[in-house]
Amino acid sequence: MQKFLQKMPFLIELFLNGSYIILYSLFKHSSMLDEYPHQLIETILHSTALMVPFSIFFILMVNYMSSRSFESFMRKHVFSLFVFFPLVIMWGDLQFTFLLSSAHLISSIFILYEKDEIRPAPTSVATRSWFKSLSLKPAQAVIISFVGLSVFGAMLLMLPLSTISKDGIGFVDALFMSSSATCVTGLTTVSLTEDFSLFGQIIILLLIQVGGLGYMTLSSSLTILLGRSIAIREKLMMQDLLGVNSQENLSDMIVDIVKYTFFIELWGGILLSLGFFFMEDYELSSAIYYGIFHSVSAFCNAGFALFDNSLVNFASNPVINFTIMGLITFGGFGFIVLRELRDVALHKKSIIRLSLHSKIVLSTSFILTIFGTLIIFFGEYLHALDAYSLWDKIQISIFQSVTLRTAGFNTIELGHLHSYTLYAMMLFMFIGASPGSTGGGIKTTTLAILYQSIRATLRGDKDVRIFKRTIAPETILRVTALTFISIVIVTMSIFLLMKVETKQTLMSIMFEVVSASGTVGLSLGITSFLSASGKIAITIVMLIGRMGPLTLILALGDRGKRIDGVEYPVGKTMIG
Repeated sequence: MQKFLQKMPFLIELFLNGSYIILYSLFKHSSMLDEYPHQLIETILHSTALMVPFSIFFILMVNYMSSRSFESFMRKHVFSLFVFFPLVIMWGDLQFTFLLSSAHLISSIFILYEKDEIRPAPTSVATRSWFKSLSLKPAQAVIISFVGLSVFGAMLLMLPLSTISKDGIGFVDALFMSSSATCVTGLTTVSLTEDFSLFGQIIILLLIQVGGLGYMTLSSSLTILLGRSIAIREKLMMQDLLGVNSQENLSDMIVDIVKYTFFIELWGGILLSLGFFFMEDYELSSAIYYGIFHSVSAFCNAGFALFDNSLVNFASNPVINFTIMGLITFGGFGFIVLRELRDVALHKKSIIRLSLHSKIVLSTSFILTIFGTLIIFFGEYLHALDAYSLWDKIQISIFQSVTLRTAGFNTIELGHLHSYTLYAMMLFMFIGASPGSTGGGIKTTTLAILYQSIRATLRGDKDVRIFKRTIAPETILRVTALTFISIVIVTMSIFLLMKVETKQTLMSIMFEVVSASGTVGLSLGITSFLSASGKIAITIVMLIGRMGPLTLILALGDRGKRIDGVEYPVGKTMIG
C-alpha cells in the first residue's frame, strides 16, 4: 500500500497527461479521423488539455508534502515548476500543452521522481528511480545527457511561441537546430532571424550554454550552490570527465568552470555591445542583445550568429573581430588551462611551471593559428581577399584561422575561397580545440602527441618526449586509436552523405561532414538544402563529434585488467 501511495502522483500523471498525449496524436496527425466533427474534436482536446496543468499542480503539492524540506523539494522537482508556469500562461494552447506534457512525462519516467520518505525508519530504503539504478559509465552518461537535451530542445523549438510563422518548423529541422546548439556546432537549416522568434533564439542560446559547459557540469554546480555534497558516484564521473586527479579539488574545479564562463562571457558581451552600439550604430537594446548572444556563442565555440551571412558585415570592425577571437581562444583552451593562466596572471605560478597539458595546449594552439593565418593570407591574397586593404586582409586571415578552432564564424564568404584553402581548413577543423574545452575535434593534445610519436619513430627514440616529459605508452595507444577511429567516422559519413545527397559536390559534402564532426559550424551553403535523410545524418555526425572523442577516450580507459594471468609470447610482423 505504501509503495502504491508513493507512485500515485506518477500514475495520475500517466493517466491524465498520457490520455491527452494520445488523443492529440490521434486527432491532429491521423487522416483516418476526418469523419469526426471538427467541433467535437476541438472540444475533447481542449477539455483534456485543461486537465494537464491541474494534474501537474496536484503532483507538485503531493511531492511538496512528502519532501523532507523545501530545499529537497526544489532540488528534485524544479523541472515540474518550469513546466507548470508556462502551461498556466499558455492555458489551452493545444500544441504547447502537448509538447510540455510529453517532456514532463518523459522526465517523470526517467529521473525526477525519486521519492523521499515522509518518516524514514532506520531500516527503510529510499525508492530509487529506474534511471538512477543503472550503473552508467561516464561515457554513457555523456551520451544520454546530450541526446536527451537535443530531443528536449527540439520539442521547445517546435512550439508556436518559438517561431515567427504560426505553422512552426518540422521535427527534423527542430532536432537539427537543437542538436547543433547542444553540440555547439553552428550549422543551421533555417534562419535564426527570419524563422525564430525572440523566445526561440533564447532557447537556442540556453542550449548553447548548457551544451558548451556540459549538462553534468551544470547539474553538479547547482548541487554545490544548493549546499549539498555531490554523491561519490557522481564525483567519480566528474573526475573522469574533467581530468581531475583528486576529489578534493573537484568541487573547486566545477565552481571555477562556472565562474570563468560567466565572467568571460560577461566582459565579452560588454565589449561586443560597445562595438555594435558605437561602431555599427545599433540601438542600445539591440546592441546589448547582440553582444550577449554572440559572446556566449563565441566562448562556447558554437558559431551561431544572428546574421544570415555570419559576421561578414563586420570584417573590418576590429572591436567585434578581436573580441570574438579572444572569446573563441579562451573557450578553446579548456578550463584547466584557464585556471593555470589565472594563477600566472595573479603571480601565483610562473609560466615555466605550467603543467605539461597547458604547455602542449598553448604551444600547439599558437602554432596552428599562425599556420592557418599564413595559409589563408597568402592563398587568398590576390583572390578572395583582393578587394580588402592590407590591414583587413591580415585581420580576416587571423579571424578565420582562429575560428577554425571549432567556432564556426566567418568574416568572408567561404564559397569564394580556393579549393586548396578549403582543404587546409578541413584539416584544421578536424584537429579542433583542446581537451576540457567547449570545442570539438580530435583535440590539440592528440595532434601534438601523435606528431612527437612519429618524430620519435623516425629518429629511432625509444620514448616519446614533450617538454622534457615522457608520454606514457598507454596514452600514445589511445591517441592513435582515437585518430584512426575519427578518420573512419568522417570517411564513412562522407560516403553516406554522397549516396544521399547526389546533387551536392564532393567538396561541399566533405566540408560539411568535417565541420559537423569537429562541431565547427562552417559550411559552403548546402545545409539548408539537405534532404531529411541528409539532415538526420549530419545530426548524428554532430552528436558523435561532440561526444565521440571524449566517449572514445573514456571507453578505452574503462578497459578491465586481465584476470586470467596468461601472457602470450611476443609475435613479430612486418610493417611499412
